[in-house]
Amino acid sequence: MFALRQWLRCVLPGLLLGAGMATAGAEPYSEPLERSDWHLTEDDAACRIEQGVRHGGVLRFEARPGLVTAAFWRAPYPMPDGAAPRLRTGAPEWLRPATEAPLDLQLQPRDDRLFRIPQTFAQPLKTRLLAGHDVRIDFPGGDETVHFRGIRFALRARDFRACYGEHEAPPATPDAGALDRWSVYFDTGSHRLDAAAREVLERAARVLTAAGDAPRIRVVGWTDAEGPLEINRALSRDRAEAVRAALVETGVSAGAVEIEASGVDPAADGARRASRRSDIWWLDPGALSGVDDAPAPLPSASAGEAESADSGPEASPADPSATPAW
Repeated sequence: MFALRQWLRCVLPGLLLGAGMATAGAEPYSEPLERSDWHLTEDDAACRIEQGVRHGGVLRFEARPGLVTAAFWRAPYPMPDGAAPRLRTGAPEWLRPATEAPLDLQLQPRDDRLFRIPQTFAQPLKTRLLAGHDVRIDFPGGDETVHFRGIRFALRARDFRACYGEHEAPPATPDAGALDRWSVYFDTGSHRLDAAAREVLERAARVLTAAGDAPRIRVVGWTDAEGPLEINRALSRDRAEAVRAALVETGVSAGAVEIEASGVDPAADGARRASRRSDIWWLDPGALSGVDDAPAPLPSASAGEAESADSGPEASPADPSATPAW
């Protein structure tokens, strides 16, 4: 009997899989269908659309001014060094046959709890969620998994698109797009890096050196509006060069960093501290190589979905399966 139970434990999960995907033996963390929703959060720096699962963390898309839309998984607790969680997508049973091929990829660590979906897969992941597909993430080094449902993603995506459409891009935003941006600040008339600036630089360097392929980086120096323009332009270059030198000290390749001395910040109003800075832009290599990976907005819901959203309570799909989409 014990052997039979062991056999069933190994075989039955595989019978539930769809789209040729395999699973660990443990039941995934998931929320009931009626509680599986996507929520929009907004602040001055970013718009986010996310779904949280108890004990399973948060899957989110984030749009920040000037950057391509990025996707992340925030783990519920710190993961081991070098951990690379696995993400897979699949159509729930009520949506089969699937209209999109499943994804199967490894996440990139940003720190011990935050993992980024590789940028080349961010748009394909959105496409599958918009089509109603579900997402599963396997915790590294164990049987734990989490199941995120895509059932209401398309309805919430319209508000997400409207949210980041209201944010203006910062000055000197790269035309080719950027994956991330950090800013360090300076005292009046100075290009010396203080402790706060070095902390930001160390955080940026950890991300850039862990990126795998050689990153492309642009450092843009700025000043406030006080003083002669000639002095401010030279000071903006000194600030950009100070940041480049610090990045190289932390292990970033010198050849990967270009600098730009832009002079006075267009938003500067007198001695405005926020204007005395250097911006570090991590350029999008896909866009630089001619691949169209710019921050494309999430498409709005179809006419049928819009009517469903405007005609009273949301309608659940007919007889959806209560089992995970795997």
